[in-house]
Amino acid sequence: MATSSVSSTPISFGGLATGLPANMVDQLMTVETRRMTALQTKKSNLTTQQAALNDLGTKLAALDTTVTNLQSVASWSPHTATSGDTTYLDVTASSTAVAGSHSVEISRLASSQTMMSAAGVTSSTDTLSAAPTLSFTLMNTDGSTTNYTNANFAIASGDSLSTIASKISSYNYGTNSTGVSASTLFDGTNYRLVLTPRDQGAGSRNSDGTTNTTRLTNLVMNMAWTGGQTWDTAATSGNTVAMGTATAMTSSSATVNAITSFGFTYNGVTYANAAVGMIPGVGVTAGDTLAGIATRINSMNLTGLKASVVNDGYQNRLVMDGTTAITNLSVNVGFSNVDGNGTASTLESTAATSWGAFQSSVGQDAQLKIDGLTNIYSSSNTVTSVLPGITLSLKQVTAANTPVSVTVANDNTSLKTTLNSFTSAFNDVIKFIADNSTKGGTLEASALARSVVSQLRGQLNTATSSGDLSGNRLSPFSILAEIGLRTDQKTGQVSFDSTKLDSALNTNFTNLSSLFTNTQTAVGTNNSAGLSYRLDTLLKSITNNTGSLGGSKQSLVDQLKSLDDTITREQAREDKVRAQLNKKFANLEQLVSSMNSQGNALTSALSKL
Repeated sequence: MATSSVSSTPISFGGLATGLPANMVDQLMTVETRRMTALQTKKSNLTTQQAALNDLGTKLAALDTTVTNLQSVASWSPHTATSGDTTYLDVTASSTAVAGSHSVEISRLASSQTMMSAAGVTSSTDTLSAAPTLSFTLMNTDGSTTNYTNANFAIASGDSLSTIASKISSYNYGTNSTGVSASTLFDGTNYRLVLTPRDQGAGSRNSDGTTNTTRLTNLVMNMAWTGGQTWDTAATSGNTVAMGTATAMTSSSATVNAITSFGFTYNGVTYANAAVGMIPGVGVTAGDTLAGIATRINSMNLTGLKASVVNDGYQNRLVMDGTTAITNLSVNVGFSNVDGNGTASTLESTAATSWGAFQSSVGQDAQLKIDGLTNIYSSSNTVTSVLPGITLSLKQVTAANTPVSVTVANDNTSLKTTLNSFTSAFNDVIKFIADNSTKGGTLEASALARSVVSQLRGQLNTATSSGDLSGNRLSPFSILAEIGLRTDQKTGQVSFDSTKLDSALNTNFTNLSSLFTNTQTAVGTNNSAGLSYRLDTLLKSITNNTGSLGGSKQSLVDQLKSLDDTITREQAREDKVRAQLNKKFANLEQLVSSMNSQGNALTSALSKL
């Protein structure tokens, strides 16, 4: 009897011929898949261990980040600073501050010098009709000077006043200079250019604290505008004059005590003081203040002419602005008590600034009295160099003999917060290992986990050495247990005895910083550096690629790769066995079915005999 070939189409054994169950091959394969089941179980266990080690690595990295941040002395020496009156000054304290109380009087705030164009343009849309001349000298942060010209700023024909200001302000003055800020100012009639060095205070001081050298000097301008105006600092006369006295007129109550001359020409008419022929009733007289003289000039009601008093931070000046040129200026007027201390001086036409630009504010240093020490100066209203670690932000001049109290205290609350950030990260590692090392846990049999806990606790119990290279223990405490660290016997986590910690901080606030932050260089080779540095070294040695955790993680990666290869091979073997069984039972079904057909045919033939 011939045997038919077996089809490659999957066959379902229904038991019609052989009487065998349809899942006969699956039942036989149960034995064959036991090895695969064991391999999959092993892979699942290794994958779970791998996840646990990755999580442990994350916890250790977080702890390392925390201890690295706590290597800074600033983290362990916080201070609070309080101003007795924030109307006058604010105060902050850094880690280098020392607890204590101080009294501060502010007799003058620091101010910035400003140079203002005496002339202006009447419309903000006016533009330069030609390439200008512009130059000035600026004092740098190291005291040297640099000359700047129009070539630096690339100011060109067609630029508006706001464009010029933007080019000057945005210029890169370099790392040795804070530069110049430029802006436009509208005085109600004209738009003016204002230049301000970004450094406050004087370039240098006189012995009395007044400005000796300004930061911005040698300003030269020659600008022609489409509106017809011309700004020229070299001009001998112009639309604006600003006069001061030889000795700074700091007192606004200074009065005239002598008049030699006072006169000028405006719109073709020459005006002279009443005492020597000026229009009657408007002349300068004895007893006038600068403000009084300005009022007399304004009362003349001359078209486009106005007078005012400008205090530039150094002295009071008489300023006359006109819509046309002011010429033939002749001024020689004596004043008494110009500085409030009886000093006399003279207002002269020769002391008038040129009409292209004038100093509208002189840069002056702040002047303070601290703890009874007078004549303390600062070029900025942010004072950082007088009281170590303390920043005073000056806001307003105080009344005479009315100091503001400044109190600096050790900030135990913030220091405890810093300490808690350390113990929290430390406990996070301990808790994770404990939770996963219980019976049946993923780290139950891990020698690595036990070693990590042992090494971490070992560093807590290692004494930090003194920072004097002696090798002696840090005093008065060198380990955390001495300031109240406690270990929970059940959980293994650490916490602090609040009473003991408070006592340690109250008696030796700064020592906690040294316990954590003493560097290896400070303590000397082979001595114990601060806890932050020791833990950082330990954690990096555990977690890097060659460390114990890194090695364990790589070992699992290698095992899983090998296991995947074995599973792939085992799957191929199972597939082959299943194919062979399918083929055998298919052939058996066909054979039995054929024999049954032949038997039925023979039975039928015999029944007909």
